[in-house]
Amino acid sequence: MDTLEIRKKIHEYVDQADDRFLTLITGMIEADKSNDWWDDLHPNLKASLDRALEQSERGEGRPHIDVISEFKSKYLK
Repeated sequence: MDTLEIRKKIHEYVDQADDRFLTLITGMIEADKSNDWWDDLHPNLKASLDRALEQSERGEGRPHIDVISEFKSKYLK
């Protein structure tokens, strides 16, 4: 099926679609048009996240379970 046939089939389907389907399709179209969330972050936050990723890649992070255990023992006695 070529592009022209696909467009025709979609147009026919949309002409007969219910509100639920049209809402779903509209959501997909809007999501496709939106920017990547990374683009909307403040430059300082991007820099901070980049540093954190670099630290993690160097093995400088701590496992989540260790942090939670420490938190629980310190604050939930």
